[in-house]
Amino acid sequence: MAERDAIAGASPHQPMGWAWYGLGVVVLASVIGSLIGKGLIALVAESVKQSIKLTDSQLGLITGLALTFVTALAAIPVGWLADRADRRWVLAICVLIWSAATVGFGLSTTFSGLFLFAMGIAVGEAVLGPITYSMIPDLFPRERWVAANLIFVTATLLGTYVGMALGGTLFGYVAANAASLPASLAGLEPWRNTLILAALSGPILIVLILLMRLKRITPVPRSGERVEGVIEYFQTNARTAIGIFFGFGMSFAAFGAQGQWSMVVLQRVFNEKPADIGQFLGVAGGVAAIAGVGMAWLAVRFLSPRFGEGTPMRVSLGAMIVALIVSLPIPFARNADQFYAIILAKICFTFMANSLSPTVLQAMAPAHMRGRVVAIGGTVTIIFGSFMPWLVGAISDGLFPGQNGILYAMASVAIPGLLCGILFLAWGLATLADTIARASGVRHNAEPA
Repeated sequence: MAERDAIAGASPHQPMGWAWYGLGVVVLASVIGSLIGKGLIALVAESVKQSIKLTDSQLGLITGLALTFVTALAAIPVGWLADRADRRWVLAICVLIWSAATVGFGLSTTFSGLFLFAMGIAVGEAVLGPITYSMIPDLFPRERWVAANLIFVTATLLGTYVGMALGGTLFGYVAANAASLPASLAGLEPWRNTLILAALSGPILIVLILLMRLKRITPVPRSGERVEGVIEYFQTNARTAIGIFFGFGMSFAAFGAQGQWSMVVLQRVFNEKPADIGQFLGVAGGVAAIAGVGMAWLAVRFLSPRFGEGTPMRVSLGAMIVALIVSLPIPFARNADQFYAIILAKICFTFMANSLSPTVLQAMAPAHMRGRVVAIGGTVTIIFGSFMPWLVGAISDGLFPGQNGILYAMASVAIPGLLCGILFLAWGLATLADTIARASGVRHNAEPA
């Protein structure tokens, strides 16, 4: 029985209480990282632009390239560390860096300063993917991967959108109660104080991370058998890797570019207030995202008897197609309600696909290189994500300089990005089953981390 479990990819694990604690801590880290790296920066972006006198192109460089460039550089080394080092310390050090960088971002007065500290904030994103998605298969047996991933994604989404609502509330409170803040903060603009206060969560998170208990999986080759290396793996599975990595990368980057600029559109075009945007999207966006995750779970349960381990990929592809369809009306939104409706529909179906992508990556990667495979896939997403927000800003500045031009610029990037991603996913799906079969053929045992 033990050998069959090992061959199937399951792993011995500590009591479930510690497994759920570890998952909960990583959820919290993801929530805080997303809140600071994506949520709050996007929420305060228009205020930053006005305060520092930035152009849309500069704002796009900060929210796109700066927030993702370091992540792209760091993801693969972090993936290597996730396969070898104590993941708790790697994660704790990254949290310390992004907390300090968030304070620095809030105190910056120049474009170069904002760009530099945004790169520091991006370090948090570099570590979360490789560590989280290599950790879940260590904590839970293979038959629970989909459930554990969906629980993680659901909890992260709920926390992220609750965090967005809290971020909007914090922004509103700081703006309305500047006089009651400590003297060192009272003279700062609301967006600066919001970021500085949010960074105070970092030290608490570090303590929780270091209390985690983990076990690591190491490869045990059969007699006379050699453990496959990363280069050999990608040579053997080139079509699957390119299709899945480029497909998810382009699709999620297109969604991210839209998300980064949506709050700017709501403020600039439809005169919505930052606090109101954060509070509404924090609730409605969370509901839409969780609905998408629930739909993913139902679809996988219904289709698994027919498609087996290829089911998550097929469901993701179908959800991306629907996300493309609901994105088509973006340029035609004429009021905030219409724009909110488009955004919420796209959130639902994009997260339906996004919630299943970890399971696809886990299944296609041998356990001894799971952190690196996830990191490389994440790096591809980051590369696309680093220039798509900038591209929206550049198109807005150069082709559509009017107040409503940002809508057309957003659509001209998001819609082609989604279409290309869908085509890559469909191409990679053809060889995915063979890749999964090869990846599950290595036996493993557990060693304490």
